[in-house]
Amino acid sequence: MARRRASEFFLACGRGRSILFGSFAFVSSPGLFYTRGKAVEQSSKNFSVLSRELDPSKCCFMPSYFGAIKRQRTLEMVNIGAFHHRLFSSAATNAKRNPAFSTINPDDVLHFKEILGHKNVIQDEDRLLAANVDWMRKYKGSSQLLLLPRNTEEVSKILKYCNSRCLAVVPQGGNTGLVGGSVPVYDEVIINLSTMDKIISLDKVNGILICEAGCILENLNSFLANEGYIMPLDLGAKGSCQIGGNISTNAGGLHFIRYGSLHGNILGLEVILADGTILDMLTTLHKDNTGYDLKHLFIGSEGTLGIITKIVVLTPCKLSSTNSAFLACSDYLSCQKLLAEAKQDLGEAISAFEFMDCNSVEMRINLR
Repeated sequence: MARRRASEFFLACGRGRSILFGSFAFVSSPGLFYTRGKAVEQSSKNFSVLSRELDPSKCCFMPSYFGAIKRQRTLEMVNIGAFHHRLFSSAATNAKRNPAFSTINPDDVLHFKEILGHKNVIQDEDRLLAANVDWMRKYKGSSQLLLLPRNTEEVSKILKYCNSRCLAVVPQGGNTGLVGGSVPVYDEVIINLSTMDKIISLDKVNGILICEAGCILENLNSFLANEGYIMPLDLGAKGSCQIGGNISTNAGGLHFIRYGSLHGNILGLEVILADGTILDMLTTLHKDNTGYDLKHLFIGSEGTLGIITKIVVLTPCKLSSTNSAFLACSDYLSCQKLLAEAKQDLGEAISAFEFMDCNSVEMRINLR
């Protein structure tokens, strides 16, 4: 039934007259054959026209500082009919170092070596250089110490000691973020979880996976694929991003339209608080109505409330097949109408829906 509905939908798009595209819409559906077509609906309003009508004088700059994150967000919301517009900026702000924080001394380094061993306390300049710079090379810190804990207890001991010494820390995963949240602002101690990459268990009946926070997203997908499951999250950086960082930033990913946000897929977490307290919320019960659901405080908190060390995630069944359609639309509003019709005709068979404007397409072509 889903296969027939999809074919009818795509063929209906293809019957329309050909138009010069202003943007592309990308639809991905499982279990469907490949069909070509073009969106045919024209709209009297154009997204670019709406953008030009925005009044720059109404911009409100609201700088915010979250721990080791340095960024400035520009928020603008203008109501044009039913249209709301928001702008975000990740421009760096000049945040002064808090004098209440201590600086690292040789005794601190010695103590960390006693906890982690010499191999996992990094002071090499080349390795520190990579850890101090974000993926976009927009933000750069000056940390002199990189720690590689191997388990929950070591993370707890590190944070307990740093709390007693008032040493600032910044948790780091795959360092694939685009807003500088995983790199130090000044000389914070970097706690990288890349060595905590164990898959603990998989409930093959219910598809419930328990793993450590340092697991690479692509590795988890490969493991699950062999068992008939997939991760509910898919990102362009899946070859290097870590699941702990994905949860800390509440990453959306390509499959958001089908599987929703991580708030709905994460069943439990293990988190280390700033004073070293281990908060065990590793429940595997899908329908849990008891007490406060504290894990939601840490999903998207970007390491400001604690460091995630273990995860319980509900994984959907692997799709038997996936096919894509590449459709041309005249403008942004046509893309919205295409999405609405795709939802109506295909239902939950849609795995992904993305659009690219003509400038993005031309830029990609010119890179060849």
